[in-house]
Amino acid sequence: MSQHDRLSAISALVLRRLLLADPVAESKWVSGRPISDPAREQAVVDAAVARATQRGIDPAFVTRVVRAQIDASKVVQRGLFVRWTQDPETAPSTAPDLATIRQQLNAIDDALVDSLGDAEEVAASPRCSHAVDAARSQSYAGIDALHRKAVHTAWNTFCVTPAG
Repeated sequence: MSQHDRLSAISALVLRRLLLADPVAESKWVSGRPISDPAREQAVVDAAVARATQRGIDPAFVTRVVRAQIDASKVVQRGLFVRWTQDPETAPSTAPDLATIRQQLNAIDDALVDSLGDAEEVAASPRCSHAVDAARSQSYAGIDALHRKAVHTAWNTFCVTPAG
C-alpha cells in the first residue's frame, strides 16, 4: 500500500468522524449536555490504546492521534454551539440518539487504529507534513470553514516531530 493510499484511508475516516460531530452537537445541545465529557473521552482513548496494543501499534502514536480526533470533534461542536447561540432560529429542536452515534464513532475509531498501524512509517517520515498537507488538500475540498479548521486539528499531531 502506498503512502498516499495509507493517508487516504485515514483521511476518509477523519472526515467520517468529523461529520458525526454535527449530530453529536445537536444531541448535546438539545439535551443540555456539555461539549466536554472527560470520562467518555478517556474511555475512547483507552479503547483505542487497547486495540493498538493488541495489534502491535505504538500506543503513544494512537493516543496522540485519537485525542486529536476528539479535539477536532469539539472544534465543530463548539462552533455549532456558538452559531446556535448567536442565531437561535438555526438551533436544533430535536436530535438523534447519542448512543447510536457513539456506536458509529466506535466503529470509525477501530478502523482508524487499524489504519494508523499501516501508517506508522509515514508518521515517522521526515516528509510526513508534506504528505499530510497533500492528503488534506485532496480529501477535504468543499467542506466549510468550521470543518476545515477541525480537519487541521485532527491531523495536527499525526507526524512525529523530531526531538529538538
